[in-house]
Amino acid sequence: MGNEKKGHHDNVIMFPGLVARLVDKGMAALKEKKHYDALQYFQQSTELEPTHPQARYGLVITNIELNRLDEAKTHCEAMLKEGIGQYYEVLQVYVSLLVQLGKYEEVVMMLESVMEEDKLPPQMAESFYQLLEFSRQMTSHHQIDVAEEEETLDQFSSPDEWIEILEQGDANQQWGALKKLSQVNTEKVVEAYRAFLREKENDPVLKSYVLQMMKDMNIEGSFVVHKFGDTYTIHITELEDVFHERFGNEVAQVLDGRLGQESPTLVEMVMQVWWHYLFALYPKAPIPLDTKVWSAALHYLGLELLMENDNGRLELDEIIDLYEASPKPTKEAVKHIQSIESHLFQSTDSIT
Repeated sequence: MGNEKKGHHDNVIMFPGLVARLVDKGMAALKEKKHYDALQYFQQSTELEPTHPQARYGLVITNIELNRLDEAKTHCEAMLKEGIGQYYEVLQVYVSLLVQLGKYEEVVMMLESVMEEDKLPPQMAESFYQLLEFSRQMTSHHQIDVAEEEETLDQFSSPDEWIEILEQGDANQQWGALKKLSQVNTEKVVEAYRAFLREKENDPVLKSYVLQMMKDMNIEGSFVVHKFGDTYTIHITELEDVFHERFGNEVAQVLDGRLGQESPTLVEMVMQVWWHYLFALYPKAPIPLDTKVWSAALHYLGLELLMENDNGRLELDEIIDLYEASPKPTKEAVKHIQSIESHLFQSTDSIT
């Protein structure tokens, strides 16, 4: 028995680069989309060296590729608790997994806690703000009574019944039906989405969720969307992912550069307003695509929300000059954000 132990120990010493080679093979297998091979290599790596950051991260990514989201979440959670890998990179993947799994309350609790305690890396801040705002919309915007919703929906067991709720229910019930239907991808369900997007009375934020969900499910085709009095046609495959709205990030960077050091509270509030607005507007982009216009408009609205304009310290015209923005488009941008927020609050009042 002693010789066996010594022999095993000698094998490890003889191959000090074994784990690194296994990890490299795992990464190569991932690139070649040989996901089960990659999983085996990363599992072998972590058995030999449990704290190897690349091997542990490889397990996360491989499980995501295999659509084993719960397993990926478990691995991510363990990495965060054990302090393995780049914390914010792992956190970003973990939060994205929580969103995909519909665990929006957990996202809100985690990101609010992180933002209170830490200064987020600038290159990741925008993404975290977007994920936080999206999750807030999915939890607080509709004031969903989860227990009541689950009790109601559990009475129904087929996609046809969920589609009927989507067609005839209120916003809370529709949200519950959409969560159920997200597990089904049939032509009949897609047609139900088509009708939902076209119906003028349906909630615009729920429509944004439907569009993002269809994109994630790789649904193709053209769809007519009605939002805020406007009707237009979109192609799912051409939609930009709502979590990576390029123009939104550009505006966020301008605001963070201007206000990040002197007023982080204002920046956080402004980001909430901005991502809320963009998500409600999705898939349309704000007009005009001018970072100065929207940065100035959001700066002003942030001060209004903080009630820091009561003493006349900064008027809208002064903020416009500060950002060298065009006056008329900026004032229109302020009004448009306010009108969208007002519309959404009225929708919320009607379902609470």
